[in-house]
Amino acid sequence: MTIFGKLLVFLNLVFSIATGALIVFVFTTRANWVAAYKDAEAKVKTAEAAYKQEKNAHDNDVRQKEAEMAGLKEQAKQLGTAVETAQQEARSARELATKNEGLSATGQASQAKLLAELAQIREERDGLVKQQNDLRARIVSIQQELDKQVEKAVLADLRARNMEQKAQNLLRQVEDLTVRNRELEANPLAPAGGGATGRAVDEGTTTAPAGVRGKVTFVGSGLAQIDIGSDSGLTQGNSLVVYRGNEWVGDLALVRVEAKQAVGKFTPARRGAEVKKDDLVITSFTGTGRDRP
Repeated sequence: MTIFGKLLVFLNLVFSIATGALIVFVFTTRANWVAAYKDAEAKVKTAEAAYKQEKNAHDNDVRQKEAEMAGLKEQAKQLGTAVETAQQEARSARELATKNEGLSATGQASQAKLLAELAQIREERDGLVKQQNDLRARIVSIQQELDKQVEKAVLADLRARNMEQKAQNLLRQVEDLTVRNRELEANPLAPAGGGATGRAVDEGTTTAPAGVRGKVTFVGSGLAQIDIGSDSGLTQGNSLVVYRGNEWVGDLALVRVEAKQAVGKFTPARRGAEVKKDDLVITSFTGTGRDRP
């Protein structure tokens, strides 16, 4: 039960108590009137019987009774006024109850409307939560795809740097061969294999399996140790690319190869470049089987 309902019950209880008290009071008054009237009638009869003998004595009694009757009439008038007032208050209470019933019906309609709006808001919130979860799942999927693309981009960048270095080395070899050709043209008697060119280095290297990856585990005195060896197909003379993130650091020419590890001589890609522990190595980015640029 609502507070308004409890208030109506309390007002009805108060009104019932007041009405009951008024009824008891009126009933008592009427009973008193009847008793007084009978008493007065008996006294009048007694007075009339003894009127002739005690007329003078009973004149004062008659006047007294008349005064009492006037007082009773005044009381009756006051009681009538009180009854009218109580009836007016009862009508006002009924009107107030009717008005309150209307307000209660309006409040219930407003409450039903608010409950409907609340249910709609909850449905919208659930839809937004579902959309948020879907967006989170999509973000995770996009992030995973982005990580894959970043890895591909890093490998592509390293491959591009490797190819660029190869192109530069080939350009230097072409320049060396051009100079050597001019020397041969200028001096035909010079030995064909004379001169210390980069070819001697190439003849000392062997082809390594493409795509073999490893990590630098130790660095010291221009040498670097890696965590892959003959089990991965490496042999002495192989050249591996050393990189850090998407930066090409240099090359590592293997001078000693064991089953699970190998040691190589580091050649920097540029002045000041140094190999460090936990740098990564790979035999080839291109998959052509050529180990170094």
